[in-house]
Amino acid sequence: MKPYVLTILLCWSLFNTNICSSQTEKANILVGVFDGRTPCQELAKQLNEQTTPECIKIKWRLKLFKELATANSGVFELEGFGFRGANTLKGTWHTTTGTVANPEAIVYQLDLARRGTLFLQKADDNVFFFLDRQKNLMVGNRDFSYTLNRVPNKL
Repeated sequence: MKPYVLTILLCWSLFNTNICSSQTEKANILVGVFDGRTPCQELAKQLNEQTTPECIKIKWRLKLFKELATANSGVFELEGFGFRGANTLKGTWHTTTGTVANPEAIVYQLDLARRGTLFLQKADDNVFFFLDRQKNLMVGNRDFSYTLNRVPNKL
């Protein structure tokens, strides 16, 4: 029992060091990596991003991690548009239920600092659909859909 107490005290005293932060990162379990290509203008507007008329698509990569203590919340990393490298969007997520069309649908709510909220409806373990701010399904075009699909884990 004493080694655990010592480890906790050591981590607490070194709170801002890499030793503890790397242990915190290891405490998250990768739920999955999801990729997709969506039309540009609507999602950029939802994320309060400026675009040019030439922007026709956005490539996305979503990495979801869950906390060890719960199965319905965690952290995420979202890449796409101008959100790459140091600008990757990061935040917390949790599940809720209900969309306009389906009150029992499972919805992942991604809380984006200073950008509001992004809603994703879980179709199954491998597919998410983007929702608008009112939790309606977003409709794509002949070239791109508002869908994210699971891909092999590439961290």
